Amino acid sequence: MMTENVWHNPAFANLSPKTAVFADRDGTLIEHVDYIDHPDKLKLLPGVKARVHQLIDKKIPFFILTNQSGVGRGYFPIETVHACQKKLFELLEIAPGQIAGWCIAPELPDTEGGYRKPSPRFIEEACQHLGTTPKQCHMIGDTLVDLETAWNSGAQAWAVSNGKPELPKRANAGEITGDFTLCENFPTCVDRILTA
Repeated sequence: MMTENVWHNPAFANLSPKTAVFADRDGTLIEHVDYIDHPDKLKLLPGVKARVHQLIDKKIPFFILTNQSGVGRGYFPIETVHACQKKLFELLEIAPGQIAGWCIAPELPDTEGGYRKPSPRFIEEACQHLGTTPKQCHMIGDTLVDLETAWNSGAQAWAVSNGKPELPKRANAGEITGDFTLCENFPTCVDRILTA
């Protein structure tokens, strides 16, 4: 298992795809648990595995982008995050090399210069690697920070309502400005992206 915090798959370099999908991890791909500190705590959300396989089969670059401040806070070492990521690939039944890349941001909030969302840095670098632009890509997540990451990079913003409850609550109250699409879950987002 590769243990890079930021990884761009060389096989996807300069492919100039029509689109790419970036996804948050906790609350989007897996059930949300605060500061997951053991691989056994990971549980895929319904339909996620099938949609990830669908993206791979359609040769749409797929990235995982996750903030893991538990490392910066001293709750667990970075090795724990990599062990959880290994477990995620096992649950998805894919090899790491089948996706386009990932970003693990272990910094504390408000840390300057890192990859922590809502920084657009990873999406921008990934798009340069692919040979595409953020506006052709999609960012899916369950928090306002995920939407801000999309807005800051110029990617299309998607939100799921089955992760943390704050985002759908604020969205339904009309408290969020900025363009985004709210869907029930990750599979619904992917379905709509693929049929757009």
